[in-house]
This record gives sequence, C-alpha cells and structure tokens, in this order.
Amino acid sequence: MILKFYLRRLIGGQLMDMYKKIKKQNGEKFAQAIRAHHNGIFEISELDKILRHAGRDAEPLLPYLTGLLINDDTPEIETEPEDPFILLDRAGYEAFYADTLKKQNSIKHHFAGSEQLCTFNDYTRYKKYYIVHAVKKDVDKIKREDFKGKERREDKYGTSVISIQMLKTGGFISIKNRYNHTVASCDNTFGSNPDMIIEGLSKSLKEHFNVDFKASSFVPESFILIDGQIFKYHQEIDGTYYGDNVWAKDGKITVIDKSKGDALFGYFLFDSKRKILKKIDSDLEDSFADDFNCNYGGNRGLTVKNGNLTLNGKILIGAKNSVIKTIDLPKLTKMNNNFFRYACDLIEFKAATLTIIGDNCLFYAPSLAKFKAPALTQMGDRCLYNAQALIEFKASQLKMMGVCCLYKASILTEFKAPALTTMGNYCLYKARSLTEFKASPLIQMGNGCLYFARSLKEFKASASTMPVSHNFKKAFI
Repeated sequence: MILKFYLRRLIGGQLMDMYKKIKKQNGEKFAQAIRAHHNGIFEISELDKILRHAGRDAEPLLPYLTGLLINDDTPEIETEPEDPFILLDRAGYEAFYADTLKKQNSIKHHFAGSEQLCTFNDYTRYKKYYIVHAVKKDVDKIKREDFKGKERREDKYGTSVISIQMLKTGGFISIKNRYNHTVASCDNTFGSNPDMIIEGLSKSLKEHFNVDFKASSFVPESFILIDGQIFKYHQEIDGTYYGDNVWAKDGKITVIDKSKGDALFGYFLFDSKRKILKKIDSDLEDSFADDFNCNYGGNRGLTVKNGNLTLNGKILIGAKNSVIKTIDLPKLTKMNNNFFRYACDLIEFKAATLTIIGDNCLFYAPSLAKFKAPALTQMGDRCLYNAQALIEFKASQLKMMGVCCLYKASILTEFKAPALTTMGNYCLYKARSLTEFKASPLIQMGNGCLYFARSLKEFKASASTMPVSHNFKKAFI
C-alpha cells in the first residue's frame, strides 16, 4: 500500500496507469528503468503499443524513447544564436551555469521540504550534466500555498524555479520544476523543449555547451521499427525477424497463440495440434523441421513446457525466450543438408544414434560448446563451419569429413577421431588452439587442413597420401 502511494505520488495518476501497463506488459524492471531515466517517457502517446514487442530490457531503448519524448523539431535559425543566459534573462529568469556542487545545490532553499530535487542528493551530477538553473526574478512573490490543491506542471509556481539538465555526452535533456513529483512528469517541464521557455533557447544551449540533446532517431542493434512499434528480435534471416514467440515479415507482426500450446523455436513453429515443427519461411533451405518430424512428428507426447519442447517430460529442444539453446534428439540418425543451418545461439547438441550429416549442417553455430554424436560416421561439406566456441571434438566412429568442416574452430583444443580415413580440403583450417590431433588410420587429407594450427603439439595420423606442402604451413611457425 505504501509502495502504491509512493508510485502514484511519484509519477501521477495518469502516468501511474501507463507505468502499470508497461510493468504488466514488459516487466517491472523495464518500467522502473524508464521511470529512473525520465518520467516524461510515460507521457508518450500509446507507449504501451509502441513497446508491445520491445522485450524486457529497457536500457538499450532509453535514448530512442527520450528522442520520442523531446519535441526538438523546431526549424534551425540561420542567424547566430544568442547567449542562452541573455535569452533566459529576457524570459524573466536569473540564470546561471551550475558547474560546482555548491552551485548545483544553491537553489535548494526555493523548494518545499517534501519537494526537493533528487539532483541535490547526487554529488556528481554537475560532473555528468550541463546544469542551468533559472529562477524567476519575482520568485519571492510566488507562493506555494496560492496553488495548493490545483497544482499544474507549467503553472506560475512550478516554472518559477527550473533546472535545465543536459547530459554532457549528448542524447538527453530534462527540464525540472519547483513541484518535483507533486505533479505528473515534473522532470519533463515544457516537454523538455527549451524553445517552450523562449524561442531560440534550444539552439542557443546546444551552441553554448557544444552538446546535442536530441536523442538518436534510430533504434539500437537487435531492434527494428515496424509500423511505429519497437520490435526486438534475436535473429534475422532473409528479411524475416524472429523474436520471443513472435515474428515479423514484410511489415507485418505475427504473434504466436500460446493458449493453443503453439510456440516459436528459433525460426520454427511448433504446431501443437498437428504435433510437428514448421519453417516460418517456407522458402528457407533448412531440413531441421523435416528431420525432426520424421522422428518425432505426430507424437502425442510432444508438448511445450516452460518454453521447452518436451516429449513425455524429456526436453528435446531447450529454449529461452524462443531462442534454441540445446538440442537432444536420441532418435535422429541422419541430418539432411542444411540441418539447422543458422544455429546462432545453440550451446549444446546431442544425438546418440546420429550416423550421417549432410552438407552445411549446423553451419553457423558460433555458441556451440558441446557436440555429442558418438555414432557419427560421415560429415558432409561445411558442417560446424563456424563452431567458434567448441573446445573438443570426439567422434570415435567418424570415417569421412567433407570440405571445410570445423573451418573456424578457433578455440578447439582436442580433436579425436580414431577411425577417420578421409578429410576434405580446409578442415580445421583456423584451429589455432588445437594441441592434439588423433586420426591414426588417416589415408587422405585435403589441401589447407590444419593450416593455422600453431598450437599443435601432438599429431597422430598415417596419412600416406596427405599433400604435406599444403598443410601445416602455418602450424609450426
């Protein structure tokens, strides 16, 4: 009850409603981050709609949201801007630059005890912000009690003492007033637009302090704007954006109906009615869904639980926020070409009975740390091409590797394939950390294999037809 009263007093009844909407929709941490940065953001029209698909981390979006808040579209005046302190004097203020802690807190006595600016408690504020305090010349004649019960943010009392604060690194401005949290969005006085105080003040402040307080009009990486909505995605493939149980294509956002038991896994949809996986983009070359369905499709035991795809309680596909993290498919015996080609966030892969892998399987798996396929006998071209997080590779039954397998396995330290007989060109090409290679029956190694294996200490292979001139060239330098 106390917290509810505090929040209502802090951001006002109307803004409290928006705060609650954002909290319910994007999470409490998200809503609190906005509140701590700039309460005025809650005044943005249809903010909840704008943020509906923005995820649960507000921090990367704060500069953009501040840009929506600040009305800084006033046409630039070609004439030389006036001194901001002269302009403020003309507007009826005595203004000064608060470049010390003493000056920062020098206006404290103008505020009621329960309405002190948070600025007064921040002893480093003046170091991070350009602070311009402005006090009306007749401030002593403007009494708080004259407005009690009918306070308004831009009334005569509220604007009789203002503090214009601009982040020195740019992208932020806040105009705070004398009421401080007694009225809604007190730190967004005049819409945080200095030109609302007196025309030309925005440009004047920018020129005087050499700072641009207009935030970026671009959303950060991993976000896009779709019809005015901020869309957070974890993966983009051929113009389709995949998020947390939602995807976007051609300007249209599609939300998964989780009430039916459906769920998004990477760029695949689990259809709970048919108990199958489907590619969102039917034109995408990827066999993962088909291979999965051949082994598990139609099984009534398939259900989504805690964001994971499970079979009778066992996790087959482990995911977080629709991002596939683990795969464990004990029935899988063969991967066709392009099996989960863009496994960007996959950490662990298990397939106990897997024997054959086609071309480009797990091609882009930069986060893959564990790969377990003990029955594997054959790998096609460019498999595990980008396995940059893989530390060890063990495949006791593996006999053949196509070209460019484990091409960028830069932190791989151990490679054990005791049955390996054939390696295609450029396998383990950038295995800079590899210390141990064991494939004793090896009879053929293609060009460029182990080319940058500078850390190699132990090499066991009987490669009778290995073109030595094309291998190890950089390995022992």
